[in-house]
Amino acid sequence: MRIKHPVAQIVVLVVAASVIAVIANGFASRQRRLMLPGYYPNALKVPQRSAAPPAPIAATTTTAPAPAPIEEPVTTTIEPATTTATPVVPPPVEEKRSDRLQPVDPADGGLKPAGGLKPAATSDPFAQFTPHPDKAYVEINGDDVALLHKHGALFLDARRTSVFEEGHIAGSRSFSVWEADVDDKVNALYNERSDPREQNLPIVIYCSGGACEDSHMLAQKLWGIQFNNVYVYKDGFPDWQKRGGAVRTGPNP
Repeated sequence: MRIKHPVAQIVVLVVAASVIAVIANGFASRQRRLMLPGYYPNALKVPQRSAAPPAPIAATTTTAPAPAPIEEPVTTTIEPATTTATPVVPPPVEEKRSDRLQPVDPADGGLKPAGGLKPAATSDPFAQFTPHPDKAYVEINGDDVALLHKHGALFLDARRTSVFEEGHIAGSRSFSVWEADVDDKVNALYNERSDPREQNLPIVIYCSGGACEDSHMLAQKLWGIQFNNVYVYKDGFPDWQKRGGAVRTGPNP
């Protein structure tokens, strides 16, 4: 029977298009597949954060040996010598300034070296990026991102895999929060960094910047399984390109 009413024709076309789209989506690859509303538990699901802190490291106690008994001094009478010896004067010893840090007013940074020396530069490039277990993430700008990238911090790209392959920050891994294997990747990362000390290392997550929330969602997932030092590159990949940062294409970091 032929449908002549325009509204009925439109309804039939919409229904037919929806059915075809659902069937085509079912046969699409993992990277291009769209999840149906109400059937996407992976993106918004955050693992339950454990309330129990990591077990403390037992301190090793060393028992000091008992002091030796003090013997009574023995008085000995020495006859004075008839020969006068010339005293030997040792050469003057140059006084060295101490490099040890001494506590001072917190307004001056909390510590300064004795003798007026400047404190030596720390050998830890991540010293300023301390863990923050009370926050899922901290937003940072391009300068901090460049510093962390220079010293080999882990970078995760929360955008879709197809977009990642078109161009990403060199060395970063694809962790698309909108793809079905994101939880598998998060669990694999936890197994890779199961030591609490490794979980306190800085991790930088980015997406497309601006209104993109994918990086924040991935940060929530990592924080939920004890990663306590996660940073979100708030301006994202476009800002990295403007700064001339290293970029790679393809599926590999």
